[in-house]
Amino acid sequence: MKLPKSASDTRFCHIPAGPFVYGPEVCYERLAQCPPFKPQQTMALPEFWLAEFPVTYRQWREFLQETGHEWAGSWYAVVGGWRGTFLRAYAPAATYPAGHDDWPIVDVTQAEAYLYCDWLSEKLGVKMTLPTEFQWEKAARGVDGRFYPWGNQKPRPEIQWQATFPVKPASYLFSLLVKPRREWARAGWYWRNGYPLPVGTIPQNVSPYGCVDMSGNIWEWTSSLYHPDLPDFHVVKGGSWGYTIHHAAGNVRSACSVTTPSRDYHAQGTGFRVMALARPELVKTWTG
Repeated sequence: MKLPKSASDTRFCHIPAGPFVYGPEVCYERLAQCPPFKPQQTMALPEFWLAEFPVTYRQWREFLQETGHEWAGSWYAVVGGWRGTFLRAYAPAATYPAGHDDWPIVDVTQAEAYLYCDWLSEKLGVKMTLPTEFQWEKAARGVDGRFYPWGNQKPRPEIQWQATFPVKPASYLFSLLVKPRREWARAGWYWRNGYPLPVGTIPQNVSPYGCVDMSGNIWEWTSSLYHPDLPDFHVVKGGSWGYTIHHAAGNVRSACSVTTPSRDYHAQGTGFRVMALARPELVKTWTG
């Protein structure tokens, strides 16, 4: 799998116009602010192009260096040894962490994601933005109603007993004793010993259109409102390493917060990928 070496090296997957099976919507938290769930339905969308991978550390660093943007967030680094097992496996780093070029960037606000889109638009000569939750879901699930990019097999069968929210200490103790049998999505880890993986690590985690890592690893910003009457809070999709295994299904929607606006919210489990409104130069050839 060829990973991007720069922002200009961003490759896109073509999602053709036409119908797909959306939903049924599921939400496990912030239910008081969640609108009524949409049932499973057929929905039609025009064509679009979604990035093959979420934005990586190296691409985000390039953006910061070229623009001089004062980032609200921090670099995070995977910590090994006993510190990573018993204290914190994914910890803030004072400087750019060596060996993390291909990790998905996190701790980015939605406003900063849009700034990156504007910068990349100028670089590539094509308008970039964030996908809606409907575009994101079609790109992740294809047209046949599957719940995961690869189909309907559960990504981590041994932890389906997890509560739906949040990941509790029992999962931490369990993970110290039992290794994942089939980790097709990076999800269900406790904050103390969990961390994301470099993009493209899990070969099964590829959508019918070729989009990589759309189940687990990190939440991804969308442009859709969590509730139409709450203009400051937006949907994130995909689940993350630090949320339960149930959040990794493609029909799950969430909001990172309903107290801190999306323009200000940033955390170590939330990143983004870009969408092109017209055909970009680098389009992945994918036969599924």
